[in-house]
Amino acid sequence: MKRWFSVIAVVVLALALVIGVACGGGGGGGTPGVKTVKMGAGLPLSGIYGTVVGTPTIHAMEVARDMWPEFTVAGQRYAIKAINEDNGWTGAGGVATATKLIYTDRVKIMHQSGADAAGAAQTICEQAGVIMDMSAAPPNLLGPDKPHTIQICPNYLMDTVALFKYVSETYPEVKRVAISFADTAFGHSMGDAAVDAAPYFDLDVVGTEWVPSGTTEFYPLATRLVEENPDLVLCDVTILTPMVEMGYKGKTAYISWAESYGEYIGWENYQGAMIYQPNPYGADLPQEARDFFAEIKARFDEEPSQGPYFTSITHSVWPEVMEAAGTVDDVDKLLETIHGGVSVDTWLGPMHFGGEELIGINAFLLWPAQIHEIRDHDYVLVYEMTPDEVYQLACDVYGDKYKK
Repeated sequence: MKRWFSVIAVVVLALALVIGVACGGGGGGGTPGVKTVKMGAGLPLSGIYGTVVGTPTIHAMEVARDMWPEFTVAGQRYAIKAINEDNGWTGAGGVATATKLIYTDRVKIMHQSGADAAGAAQTICEQAGVIMDMSAAPPNLLGPDKPHTIQICPNYLMDTVALFKYVSETYPEVKRVAISFADTAFGHSMGDAAVDAAPYFDLDVVGTEWVPSGTTEFYPLATRLVEENPDLVLCDVTILTPMVEMGYKGKTAYISWAESYGEYIGWENYQGAMIYQPNPYGADLPQEARDFFAEIKARFDEEPSQGPYFTSITHSVWPEVMEAAGTVDDVDKLLETIHGGVSVDTWLGPMHFGGEELIGINAFLLWPAQIHEIRDHDYVLVYEMTPDEVYQLACDVYGDKYKK
């Protein structure tokens, strides 16, 4: 991508905290003996959010469809057909897209990208008996009282405790933490996980600043954060840049990264920055992922990003869940399989669904936890935990706080 667009993308991604994930890939039909499984996706498909989030996600789905076109369940071959609708990254869009996907397109599985859209769509899906996979799900949106809601992408409760464990073991001088994310359900789900986890690691949260939608002037917020004198700030580069200009010398951590981040803030100002969710960079990136993004680059001239990475994992999860359940459309059997903790194979190794000890039901996929640091211009793996290790730590940290 051209540099000017990369910088714009950084700002938009940071402001909105956008990570788009969609269920499966398009296609299906037209091949003798192959049946179609319809899966819906509510994504931002218009405006700048469509350009930065929705379009790369759809491109990833197209590549996934072509690289893994079919799967077999109970002796029958299937291909996934994605039906994509524009949810505008809003609650109203979540309601509109869920209504159309369920009552017009008759899907039984859908994804809603963005916590605000997913939260608004949830009641409709639960009442209609449709499975909804949501990205960045706050703990209150998952539980036995919402059995049709699941989360396949990484969960902030897991990633945050891995970050704090790494920080406490590697940088014991870090004691004061400040947090600044978007004032949305998405942003609060990240921030709340950190606020709730901090005491376990003897960290003091000295400030939380929620960034209103549409904010373009960050200096007042940055001033308040700097005045708190934190040792570590969880924030994106748009907020960190004025903090550095004001003399902030502490550490920083964020969930995503791209080379344009370093260009935006200046590489010299981003040394040691920690990234605490999976991203498609670094020497440890699986070869399968490298091949996947090489194909996206060849077709669409798009650089690797987090949303398409999560999409590729999602595409591999649903066929395995369906195979284990012995059905592609019996919602009760699919949920029984998920809630039973089914294991799936992925590029990052085996994962399984968990959460019963934390939220009362196995409703989210347990990923391995990885912490990377920026060293010079490189994205370097510095710490990792297995899915079971990080889940046990999360249970120790949060206890029954979210259990219903």
